Amino acid sequence: MYTINMRRSILMFAISFLSISNVGAQEMWGAANSNYAGQYGVGLNPASIVGVPYRWEIHFLSMDASVMNNYLYLKSQSKFLSKSFKGESFESEKITDLYSKNPEKFAYGSMNLNYPSFIWAGKKWSAGFHLSTRLEVSATNIPYHLAKHLKEGFEYEQQQNTRYEVKDARAALLNWHEIGLTFAGVLFDNQKYYIAGGITVNNLYGLNAMYLDIEHADYIVPTDTLLTVYDFAAEYGHALPDNGTKGGDDPLAKRGYGYSFTTGFQIYKNRNENFYDPCLKTKGEKPYDYRLGISMIDVGYLKYTKGTRTYSFDHLSTDWLGIDTTNFEGVEQADSILSQNFYGKFRESRDEHELTVFLPTALSVQMDVPFNGNFYVNLSVIQRVPLGKYSIRRANQIAITPRFESRRIEIALPVSYYELFRPRVGLSFRYNIFTIGTDMISPLMGITDSYGADLYFGISWRNFKSCGENSRKSKRKVNKKNHFTDFN
Repeated sequence: MYTINMRRSILMFAISFLSISNVGAQEMWGAANSNYAGQYGVGLNPASIVGVPYRWEIHFLSMDASVMNNYLYLKSQSKFLSKSFKGESFESEKITDLYSKNPEKFAYGSMNLNYPSFIWAGKKWSAGFHLSTRLEVSATNIPYHLAKHLKEGFEYEQQQNTRYEVKDARAALLNWHEIGLTFAGVLFDNQKYYIAGGITVNNLYGLNAMYLDIEHADYIVPTDTLLTVYDFAAEYGHALPDNGTKGGDDPLAKRGYGYSFTTGFQIYKNRNENFYDPCLKTKGEKPYDYRLGISMIDVGYLKYTKGTRTYSFDHLSTDWLGIDTTNFEGVEQADSILSQNFYGKFRESRDEHELTVFLPTALSVQMDVPFNGNFYVNLSVIQRVPLGKYSIRRANQIAITPRFESRRIEIALPVSYYELFRPRVGLSFRYNIFTIGTDMISPLMGITDSYGADLYFGISWRNFKSCGENSRKSKRKVNKKNHFTDFN
């Protein structure tokens, strides 16, 4: 257990939802749309593993982690990375905030750690499995004055004696293990169009969760010691380590379960099968005129039943005197203090002993256009589709990614927008089995203000199709114009 004062509690909340530096978005725009994407592309569109240039893939390990928000940012020329490597101190003044009424503040993050996985890729049918641990965080519709209180505390004099409102502010966190099976195949094939479809079905092992929904809050801070709330309508719930004997204090304890799926289609115009066969491919051939992908991502939920509490506040008011010296000792005591101040009784706000939170469901469209067999440009769009009131909100995104790709080497330069807020430029590189990249290179370079951070890497071994038997001798005997061996 530990004791912290109210201001530190608020700052911790701000750090958790507005500047999480160890978690991030999982799209990996520099790698996900490649013809060699493999496991990196399954989460975006399961149909991507059909008819690919490799026979199978063993995915050893990968991780992608980042954060994006529109409130806290790292000033340019801060040299955060170089100072960290040198062990030098970093000036907190280099982190500041965008104190503006519009737009309302948001933060998104998700960490995805993929363990050993496998893909078998046939000419007509493909299958795979994966095992991963994921963490997803979102906070939306956070007004600027609330964000400022979270950062500065109630001592910020410029916001004292001013009445403020909060409407439909939401935050949520989900953490779970995931095991999934992917099946994909060719649905239609003629000389002009080639259509593939796929689905990934996941079983979810719930670890930690939290949600907060502020329908309406009307408040004023007369002094740093007093918070006056005229109206407070909100709900929140959690399944976290410090939740008593049922939940335990183990962050990896199972507290819930759930199911999800991702499904998608890919439509190729004038798909060139020669490109995918080493016995027939010639230099400079295009694989297709274009490839259009459509997918629904992370359709599902997690239901938590162990160590779980939900709370509600139905249009209540209070004068919270001494809020600056209020101490919390863990999650349950914080629940009791909130209930005491709004209801006058400990635990009076408690509702249920289970909660359900939906995954960051989204609709995605991907368009891939080749210039030849090595140079491509990709346009991808993600639009969130929340399935319920208590959901992780996925960030709306647009990404344009030019890339050079071959079996051994791939270089991509994604340019993406989160919620149409400031463009992000990234860089991705693959050499043989190693992939490393970022969708936001500015924190590493330090040349612009940085509203987030992003990094991904992975190790995957692909077994490529060969011409004839797996020997040089048999390859020399193949007549490339009239014969090739089908491994499927």
